[in-house]
Amino acid sequence: MSTYGDLKTQIASDLRRSNLGPEIAQAILDAIRDHDSERFWWNETAIYTLNTVVGQDTYELNPQPPILEFVLIDRLRAQIPGVWYTVKPATIDQIEDLYSTPSNGQPARWAVHGNEIRIYPYPAAIYPIKIFGHYRLMPLVLDSDSNQWTNEGKNLIRYTALRRLFAFPIRDMNQMQSAEASGLRQLEYLRRESDRRAREGRMKAYYG
Repeated sequence: MSTYGDLKTQIASDLRRSNLGPEIAQAILDAIRDHDSERFWWNETAIYTLNTVVGQDTYELNPQPPILEFVLIDRLRAQIPGVWYTVKPATIDQIEDLYSTPSNGQPARWAVHGNEIRIYPYPAAIYPIKIFGHYRLMPLVLDSDSNQWTNEGKNLIRYTALRRLFAFPIRDMNQMQSAEASGLRQLEYLRRESDRRAREGRMKAYYG
């Protein structure tokens, strides 16, 4: 598997420069941020789990590898003994209105507000919860770190980082445009592959 360090080495080779280590490292992270708001087959539908607390209606979505944070939550599933069921979505205002009449029971509605999930009614017991959606991956830190951005999305991140570096600090507009064109070709390929996998039923496509 390709690592953060491998990607740094590749980009330094592309640049024919050995004196831009910190800039290359930051350009890779910035390139990931350029693209992680788009849904690909590797950053969606993972399961984030939590357990409800009796009488508690809000739950913070803390980082849970490989998930740093959610871009969009698709659905929430709750378990009563032996049975998983889908909890219906609502808006945060609808949840607030429902709580005009306090109630206790099994989760029936959910809404997201910032980095929190709010559930109605107040849980009457401990219910396991699964959350599905489009998410951002945990960030790369060590050279030995790897994730889908250094593997499936490696060339997209490579060329996006090169575009950034050629623009600044190198200031070579011709090379920047060449890297940008290569990056667009990689992005189109990844979109096609995501769409192909969606047609095969492996993921739910979303672009927004």
